[in-house]
Amino acid sequence: MTHFQLDTNALDPGQRIAEFEAACAQVCQLMVAPTGEDFASRTSIALIGQAVFADTSHSACVTSRTLALAAGTGDNILLHIPFSGGFTIRQRGGNEQACAVGSIYLDPTGEPGVARFEGQGAHAFYLSLPRALLAPAGDRLALRAQISLTPQWRLMLAYARAIHAEAAQLSTSDLEQCGTHLQDLVMLAIGADRETEQIARGRGARVARLRAIRADIERHLTSPDLSSGWIAGRHGISPRYLRALFADEGTSFTDHVLSRRLMLACRRLSDPMQHGLPVSRIAAEAGFGDLSWFNQRFRQAFGQTPTETRNLALQRLRDGGQGSV
Repeated sequence: MTHFQLDTNALDPGQRIAEFEAACAQVCQLMVAPTGEDFASRTSIALIGQAVFADTSHSACVTSRTLALAAGTGDNILLHIPFSGGFTIRQRGGNEQACAVGSIYLDPTGEPGVARFEGQGAHAFYLSLPRALLAPAGDRLALRAQISLTPQWRLMLAYARAIHAEAAQLSTSDLEQCGTHLQDLVMLAIGADRETEQIARGRGARVARLRAIRADIERHLTSPDLSSGWIAGRHGISPRYLRALFADEGTSFTDHVLSRRLMLACRRLSDPMQHGLPVSRIAAEAGFGDLSWFNQRFRQAFGQTPTETRNLALQRLRDGGQGSV
């Protein structure tokens, strides 16, 4: 995996535009021509297997892919997904498209074209995939055209952005598995044949949905409203399906929430800055209404009482302070 950035702020001010244009031609197979003063651009790129992920923010410009540059891109499909700003694009063999937030433009990278970004700035996410990986989708690919950002595409986008953000921390095997899930989600969003769709729903969609649910649990970990029914309702699924998602991971909703709340309490008890707070308060603020039950489950999880955890953290702090004198 390769993860790098193209940032005009990191370039020599006197040669900034020329150096940036040269880097874009080499890395992105694009010519970039700023259309305003004080041009700025920042792109974070991750190369994962055969996929390319990019998060880009830039000011007004015109980008073009010549025949020569198009020949070097390979037979890929590039998804343009604007978050702000929008753009117009026209490729050989297609009509001009005005792409705004809420749409996706499907770009066959082997075709030359020109895109214009106007206004104060643009922010977009790009995902490039080899066409061969999407073969099961067949002629359902609406190339050189834009499609709506449906719930299925939004699910794919959320997962792709998560992979992009965490790529540097994941192992090669984890990234390969993520790539499979992402491929499934793309084909599910496109609407492949029934067999492929069933595979996709069984792999990528479930993984992405469970990840979204876990993130939602983390955001509301200490809320008194947090329950399986409440979470299921927020995500538009049945409590039974929610149970099945956690069962596939060898756990349950209840055990997952308990584990995360215990970890939260442990972190706070291990923080010397919070040593003055009563254990009962930390337990309550972590979502535990019964102190004796909290003490019991804490000891089962960590092999020591909450008070012992706090005392050990304070002792380590004192030992460290003595050692540094």
